[in-house]
Formats: sequence, structure tokens, C-alpha cells
Amino acid sequence: MTAFAKVAETGSFTKAARALRMSPTIISKHVRELEEALGVRLLNRTTRHVSLTEIGSIYYEHCADLLTQLEALENIAGEMQNTPTGVLRVSAPLAFGRARIAPLLPRFATAYPNVAVEMILTDRYVDVVEEGFDMAVTMNQLPETSYITRTLVNTGTVLCAAPEYLARHGTPATPEDLTTHNCLVVINAQLGAPWSFTGADGATHTIKVSGNFRTNSAAAGLEAAMQGQGLALQPDFLVEQALRDGQMARVLPEYATPRLTFRMVYPPGRHLTAKLRAFIDFLVANLAS
Repeated sequence: MTAFAKVAETGSFTKAARALRMSPTIISKHVRELEEALGVRLLNRTTRHVSLTEIGSIYYEHCADLLTQLEALENIAGEMQNTPTGVLRVSAPLAFGRARIAPLLPRFATAYPNVAVEMILTDRYVDVVEEGFDMAVTMNQLPETSYITRTLVNTGTVLCAAPEYLARHGTPATPEDLTTHNCLVVINAQLGAPWSFTGADGATHTIKVSGNFRTNSAAAGLEAAMQGQGLALQPDFLVEQALRDGQMARVLPEYATPRLTFRMVYPPGRHLTAKLRAFIDFLVANLAS
């Protein structure tokens, strides 16, 4: 259609070929295939002159409009692919999203004013394609999928309790002492029971803990622990402020606890949108360190 329109505009296969940077033979082939597909003759050809048939004149009138619209669409697609713009839907775990990603969003908005971020905080696994997300940050075990995954950050955990709980029930001296304590368990592949501890000698202690509260939310587990309900194994970024304020106290600090891995998950494909590319690079630059 483009080849035909250019011939109609220039009145010449040679000029059309020059304008489209193709050979006259290829231009002629494209026009011939278009005529065969339509089952009509669009051009009158002589050795010295090319003119539109009646049908060709009507067809050109309409296809020129279509080609103009197509060019506009291609420009829009190109701009969205190369310039961050549009709505970016992101999912993230509740605690990590609130503590680590949300504080960064004003800075991202300043850097990319044409991108609107819609962030859904949830601790469940999110299927980015089925649920219409551009990307998900997750700490859950990933199912076998063709999605692209990239480690965003590894963060530590802290065993802690409110000072009033320790005053009432005593402070554990070894990981094995936890079996006699009320342990608040987060139902998660990386935070759930049993709890694992590594001593200075490199020995690993795997403790099957139990308690009167289980939750799928680390934030809810921390809230219960801050009220003096029991011991909690928490992400360090979530409990750091409470530790500084004295609302929570470290327990068994001489033992190393597991680290948590947060990953970015997004659909496969070579052509990431500019808005997603920008957000991924932004998170890596601000969180990976």
C-alpha cells in the first residue's frame, strides 16, 4: 500500500523507488501484488507515463488516510517504547513495598513525570500477565514459568521481641531455648518455620518453633511482637526503627539468621517498554546497594 501510494503521489515507479529507497523492480512487484490481492487494476502503465485508474484514484484517497493514521500510531508506539510514559502497574509485598519502595516513588515521579505508578501491595504470589501487572517484586518461591526474574536485593533478618515479653518470659540463650517460647510465625517460604540459626563455629541449628499466632504478613507479625505477644523473626528493614526506639530488642544476636531474597518478575520479551525499563533501573540503582 505504501509503494502504491508513493507511485500515485510521484507519478513514477522510479521516483517512488528513490523516495522509499527501494529498487523500481521491488516497487513494481509490491504494486502488482496489491492489485492481485484486490482483484482490480489500480494504475494505468505505459512506457512513459503512470496514471491512476478510476478505482485506483478512489483507493488511493482512502489508503492515504490509512497510511497517515498508521504513521501516527507507529510514532506513538515508538515514543512509548523509547520515552517513559503511561501507567505502570507494580505489585510488591506489603512490608517491603511500604518500607523500601514507597519512599522512593516521589523521586521516581520527579525523574519521570509522564509515568503514573499504580502499586498494589500484597503478600500473595501475583501472576503478572494474568493480573495485568507490568512487574512484580516478590519474595515467594517462583513457579516454573517463562517469566524473567532478576534479583533485586538480599536483606537480613532479625530475631527480636518486645522488652516486656523478655522481662516476663526470660531471654533465650541458645536457639534450642526457643522451643519453650511463644514464637510468632510468618507463613512464607523464606520466613516460615522451622527457624534456622548459624553459630560462630559455623554449626547450623534448625529449630521447630511454635506459638499462638501465625500470619502471612510480616507487618502483622511485628505488630503482635511489639505488643509483647512473643518472639518474631523479622526482615531487618521492617524492625530497624523499632530496635532504634527501644520498642523491640534483638535476641540471640551472636547467631546469624537467614537472608531474604527479593526478586523482580516481569513478562518475557526483548522489547521492554521504556517505563518498565526505567523503573527496573531505578529500583536496582536505589536498592541493590
